[in-house]
Amino acid sequence: MELLDLIEGRRFMGREFVVWLWFESEMQETNLHPTGADPVSMWLEAQITLVLEKEESRLKGAIPASSPEAKEALRQGKLPKEAKMRLVRGEREYAWTLKADSLGLSGLKLPTQLKKNDEKHEVFYERMMLLEDLETSLSALYADFVRMRLADPWDDEVVPLIKSWAHGEKPDAGAYLATKRAVLGEKRKKKR
Repeated sequence: MELLDLIEGRRFMGREFVVWLWFESEMQETNLHPTGADPVSMWLEAQITLVLEKEESRLKGAIPASSPEAKEALRQGKLPKEAKMRLVRGEREYAWTLKADSLGLSGLKLPTQLKKNDEKHEVFYERMMLLEDLETSLSALYADFVRMRLADPWDDEVVPLIKSWAHGEKPDAGAYLATKRAVLGEKRKKKR
């Protein structure tokens, strides 16, 4: 199998990852807890493009992922091709466009603290540290997604919850979190 065939055959993974992040961010009210990384707040914002073969829906607005049109596109079988995202980790806020097919980031805005007239090497090291910080969060989220996607409960438990969410119903968050804990082996304490 050639490299292009391999890429094309696995393109759906990035698109499903964006759907899962979207679902997670709404189910968890943007408060995500990736395994092995610090908690983050993450959501889709400003623009999302959903596709099915050659049919495309581009939605813009403050939070287009919450619009009825976005859920209707999902119900029609369209998956996100790209989405503008925002992640807050502690005091740091990142924004970018995620290209689902390649998992590439574009238009990344980093939360810089140094000024352009500071030492060039300090600015460079700060940018590298901030990129590493974001990569840690995104890698942990992607690892959680892959573990969930490959686990036995995905088709029988998770997909039906995502479908009900796409149909505007309120899925059973407790059932989803129990499945997620079982798959990821989380031993988190319940909030009191």
